[in-house]
Amino acid sequence: MAAIGSSNIGFKLLKKSGWKEGTGLGAQEQGRLEPVETRVKNNKRGIGSKESKPKPKVEDDVEKDPQKPKQDMQSKKRAKLAAKRIRKIQEEEKRLQEKEFEMAFFREFWPDNV
Repeated sequence: MAAIGSSNIGFKLLKKSGWKEGTGLGAQEQGRLEPVETRVKNNKRGIGSKESKPKPKVEDDVEKDPQKPKQDMQSKKRAKLAAKRIRKIQEEEKRLQEKEFEMAFFREFWPDNV
C-alpha cells in the first residue's frame, strides 16, 4: 500500500494536529505507518468472509418454469412487507389509544391543566 498523498484531506488534518510524516499515530509514535487497505464488499456474508452465498437447491418445477420461483419470492416479499406495515399501523393505533386514555384521565381529575 502506498503512502497517502499530501493533497489528501486526512493527511492535511493529521499534519495540522502535529503528526510527522513517516511516524506512527500512537502516543510514542508507534502504530501503522500506512493506511488500512479497504475493499468493496458486494455480498452479505460478513466482514472477512471469502465464501460466496450458497446456491439455492434446484427443484424439478424450476426447470419447467424458471420465472415461477422469482414470482413466488417477489410475492412473499410483498406479503412480508405488507404484514410489517400492518403491524406498524396497529402499534401506532395502540399507542394513540393509550395516549387518548391518558389525556381523558388527566381531563377528568385535573381539568384546568389539560
